[in-house]
Amino acid sequence: MIKKLPSGRWQVDIRQDGRGSKRIRKSFDSKAEARRYEQHLLLRKSEDQVWNPSKDRRRLKDLIQQWYDAHGHTLKDGEKRKRKLDAIADRLRNPRATSFKVSDFATYRRLRLENDGVGENTLNHEHTYLSAVFNELIRQGEWTHENPLKKLRKFKLDEQELAFLSQEQISRLLEECRASSNPSLYHVTRLALATGARWSEAEGVTRSNFTPHRVTYNYTKSGKSRSVPISKQLYKDLIEEVPFVSCSAAFRKAIERAGIDLPRGQLTHICRHTFASHFLMKGGDILTLQKILGHSDIKLTMRYSHLSPGHLQSVIDFNPLAH
Repeated sequence: MIKKLPSGRWQVDIRQDGRGSKRIRKSFDSKAEARRYEQHLLLRKSEDQVWNPSKDRRRLKDLIQQWYDAHGHTLKDGEKRKRKLDAIADRLRNPRATSFKVSDFATYRRLRLENDGVGENTLNHEHTYLSAVFNELIRQGEWTHENPLKKLRKFKLDEQELAFLSQEQISRLLEECRASSNPSLYHVTRLALATGARWSEAEGVTRSNFTPHRVTYNYTKSGKSRSVPISKQLYKDLIEEVPFVSCSAAFRKAIERAGIDLPRGQLTHICRHTFASHFLMKGGDILTLQKILGHSDIKLTMRYSHLSPGHLQSVIDFNPLAH
């Protein structure tokens, strides 16, 4: 600021970096001289910021918090995603963000594979989540450096065959579900098998999700509601039982009691995979299945296409040995 002194002179009184920083005071015979000096100081400060920017002392968890405040909280799984990101940062020892290098994450992945028994698919998800933090902050102008994970390739995964239950296994499973002490398990399992719902979707329905002979799933993974027809008997059985209580743990125990072995990671989706597989094996078409499952990308639904009776059947007629 510039102020006039009792002596008639003009004084520049300024702290260039705010309260607590070095104070500069200098007096001049005229206000014009004082103003030129003030502008000189401000210009010098501006140039110094360009050539000698202050060090970015933010750590990885600081960026994660910024990402969450600016964008993450709007995601359906935002809180869950942030917890996973914070856990990643903790395992990386929460480095200063500007010193975090691609080699740090590459080493982190290797150690997680070797020591923690974590799968490559899980690490690809962690890679995606952390990379998205940097990309979003870059988009918002809150991170002026390159995304340190930009050039790191994800693990190439073999396509995993999706398990499904046979009719005999379905019968055994439903018997165990009916015998469970959990009052909702049998009903949730039947609903998931009959409509291809994700477990959380079937478990979370209420009376308002049902209209005569149809169930509507809201708050789905894709964010879009979808309605699926159900039989009159299933509608009658379920409408008096909702809302359901949590029963995922009881389902796992029922699978074990039924003597069903599943590939790792497929427990919660086994009803969904079973529905999709039987739908195509009985002659259902792939586009209808896509709508029932709520897949936004047909490629996800095509994972089941080999089960369709007509899949690649033309090879019999059109191979060079055919007559």
